[in-house]
Amino acid sequence: MTTTDAEDHGRTAPPGTCPHHQVDTRALTADFTQDPYPTLDALRAEGPVHHVRLPSGAERWLITRYDDVVAALADPRLSNELARGLQQALPPEPLPPRWQVTLRTSRLLGRAMANLDPPDHDRLRKLVVRAFSAKRVESLRPRIQQATDALFDAVADRPEFDLITAVANRLPITMICELLGVPDSDAELFRTAASVLGGFQADDEAALRTVAALDAFDAYVRKLIATRRTAPGTDLLSELVTATADGTALTDDELVSMAGLLLFGGYEPSAQLIGNALLALLQHPDQLAALRADPALLPGAVEEAIRYDGPVNPGLSRYALEDVEIGGTTIPKGSYVIVGVAAANRDPAHWPAPDRFDVTRGASTRHLGFGHGLHYCVGARLAALEVETVLATALRRFPRLRLGIPADRLRHRDGSVRGVHELPLRVD
Repeated sequence: MTTTDAEDHGRTAPPGTCPHHQVDTRALTADFTQDPYPTLDALRAEGPVHHVRLPSGAERWLITRYDDVVAALADPRLSNELARGLQQALPPEPLPPRWQVTLRTSRLLGRAMANLDPPDHDRLRKLVVRAFSAKRVESLRPRIQQATDALFDAVADRPEFDLITAVANRLPITMICELLGVPDSDAELFRTAASVLGGFQADDEAALRTVAALDAFDAYVRKLIATRRTAPGTDLLSELVTATADGTALTDDELVSMAGLLLFGGYEPSAQLIGNALLALLQHPDQLAALRADPALLPGAVEEAIRYDGPVNPGLSRYALEDVEIGGTTIPKGSYVIVGVAAANRDPAHWPAPDRFDVTRGASTRHLGFGHGLHYCVGARLAALEVETVLATALRRFPRLRLGIPADRLRHRDGSVRGVHELPLRVD
């Protein structure tokens, strides 16, 4: 996942990121946060590219159709180096607090592979991809199950609990901290950093707290790096510290950015997908019953949840290095673009009845919930395994599992990582 664009975190993004042309701008209202799919369906039906104003006020070009989205994700003219347009958009000093968040996030994560183009991206990805091989991820299954059981044990005597607070926000951060070799005593610092990276700054005070949390994370990781340089362990950070990319060791800035990327990319999408997947099942009792009757459907159910209501919404951000023509519309050089994976994943040209949640749906078309091609998420299998484990454990332990409040009272988070603030469950 690309993480340096301010809009990726629901923050106020640079207002001048789309060059001024005479274009028809479609405003996405606050209702878009609660349910983006009717709007995305309408935009996709009207055309492949639209100039939109997001609920935050940021303007972007949005690509909506599956084939165009796949092509865009492979187009080198649409860069992952989103900071290219940041400096020219910055207001004069002193920077307002929300702009400080944008700049601090860019500096923290700017050297992460997800925010780089080749050849720098390729050099760094080689080092990380081994850590998330299918064999290594599968070896984590017992530990993921153990951690999941412990989280559900903590709420076992309650008739009602919030899945987001009790499990979804805790399991991914536990696994990422273990992979990086972060002690349990310091996990809260990582949890705080992850939450502000994926959060929405409602006011200046919240923005300043975010900057402080990112400063603390940066300082902590640099100390951890120094420790690993003198006494490496068996964790992923030690591997990165001692590894060389094309004969050159990673710099501290690259290591900090990589840790930040693994933290945010390994926490936010997994945490929100856990909630989205269980919510989809509870809203579709026939699909829940099918899954209870045949647990072998579980891996496919997780893939369907990613397609149906994945955490990346409306899509992945890119920066146009030159004019890009798609379906007769020209996206001007210097524009910020959203490659609309959420709209693509419900494209009726590729899925029959795409608005139906169906755990038996075959994988005739590959969903784009974790990206595509060069920047496909290296942690996709780990995220899916975490969701599988939580769903299997919840269904096994709670035969009367149901929503604690009506679904229309659930509130979705602002920003482009889609999920609910809370998911109250009744189990009595």
